[in-house]
Amino acid sequence: MTNVREAVLDICRRNGLTDWFGNPGSSELSLLQQWPSDFRYHLGLQEMIPVGMADGFAQVTGRPALVNLHTAPGIGNAMGALYNAAWNKTPLIVTAGNQRRDMQDQICLLTNVDATTLPRPFVKWAGEPAQASEVPAVLAHAIRIAMTPPMGPVFVSIPLDDVEYEFTAAQQADVDLLSARRYTSVASFDGALADELAQRIAAAKNPAFISSGDVERNGAVADLVALAETAKAAVYTAPFAGWSGFPEDHALYQGLIYPGRGLVSQQLKGHDLVIVLGGPAFRYYPYVPGPYLPEGTELVHLTSDPDEAARAPIGDAWVCNVPSAIRALRDRTKPSDRTAPGERPAPSAATADATPMDPEALWSTVGRVTPANTLYVTEAGSNEVVIASQVRSGHNMGHMSAVGGGLGFGLPAAVGAQLGAPDRPVVALMGDGSMNYAVTALWSAVNSKSPITVVVASNAEYGVLKEFAVVENAPGVPGLDLPGIDIVTVAKGYGVDAKEATSTDELADMLKAGVADRDRPTLINVRTTPVAPGHGLV
Repeated sequence: MTNVREAVLDICRRNGLTDWFGNPGSSELSLLQQWPSDFRYHLGLQEMIPVGMADGFAQVTGRPALVNLHTAPGIGNAMGALYNAAWNKTPLIVTAGNQRRDMQDQICLLTNVDATTLPRPFVKWAGEPAQASEVPAVLAHAIRIAMTPPMGPVFVSIPLDDVEYEFTAAQQADVDLLSARRYTSVASFDGALADELAQRIAAAKNPAFISSGDVERNGAVADLVALAETAKAAVYTAPFAGWSGFPEDHALYQGLIYPGRGLVSQQLKGHDLVIVLGGPAFRYYPYVPGPYLPEGTELVHLTSDPDEAARAPIGDAWVCNVPSAIRALRDRTKPSDRTAPGERPAPSAATADATPMDPEALWSTVGRVTPANTLYVTEAGSNEVVIASQVRSGHNMGHMSAVGGGLGFGLPAAVGAQLGAPDRPVVALMGDGSMNYAVTALWSAVNSKSPITVVVASNAEYGVLKEFAVVENAPGVPGLDLPGIDIVTVAKGYGVDAKEATSTDELADMLKAGVADRDRPTLINVRTTPVAPGHGLV
């Protein structure tokens, strides 16, 4: 007979969950003992780091990842990263130990009093087995829920003394049946609806597609490219999309949609039909007054998430399998004789001989120097708009960011993405403010030999908050300046090859060397100009 620990490892093995990300505590030691040689444990020094690493890893590999946290305090530490994973629709199987069952009533140290409630609302489902023999079934249940669209994190609490429980013969038979089960989510798209929408695309004078993360996560980018080229339609990336959902260097690509309501309406002016694919319509922030859509513009929203469809304030919503819908439209859309939209302006060729450096010079250099197959992970606040205009990935899964917007995602996600895509260069484009939310991820990068390259725009401030202060008419806010942070010294302390670039030529040389070094992580700090006084968001 086997015990619960062995059954948990077997279920994980059968589901490809052999990469664990975590920070173990005393209530998890029994589960982790005699660690099997075919499993890898990726350590973070604080719980938000392994969640972020697992998030990046799962998104890049297309497989779920297991996160091993430490009872209630560990879950609490991880909640910011779990928030991002929920919005990213990342299938994470989050486990945490709990105090022994015979000590929980006294609320002894490290008892998670209401284990399944604590991680909500940032998990799709949470469970704790009613008895030790149910641990495998609860874990298998969680894995299936995580992988069913819309995908997302789930949580399983495992009391400490459950792990060594040995199954009876009858219970072992149930576990064997559980392990043999197959679970597949199959979806298609209604042909009549596809015909209807294809006709609307053909009849439109100036249609546009707005792509979001589910398009790229589900491998539908090539199908969307074919559809857009046939329809001669403009393509944008939705606000807070997580992935661009379309090649950023394609002639039809028009860039990011800015998230304020009035800004969305301004950008979409001239389009009579807008089709939103694989994400919300839309996530607005901050409040920018104006109509939801330009006058005369119709919107159709295709999403796998019923709640996304239900909460949208505009348009016709179709809950469906988005990749199937795109393929059905591709097959039914006839080549259009309308004039294709004009290309957006080319990236800048700006250079600089000294610092502080203009962000345009910084990021245009990054865009020119980095290889075509680079996977960019961005979390740079006030630099995000400039990055989107200057750094243009044409590679599949080339540009990752946090859908939720919670700071601390970028650095650990880059480490996890590099672990999931070891043959690709991963370059994290960071701001100095966001950098410090998860700076211990640098140690995880060194420890796991994850050769990421980190480029930091250091303007010594929370620049994006200064921009928001203009929009919100909130002058005189304290705590928005960050003097005295020596990121290079901090990074060196964690074992990173860290440097300061004082010109675009130095930056280019350092970038080439950093990307070429596949043995250790590299950090390049660049001092940049601060946000101009009185400058609000685009």
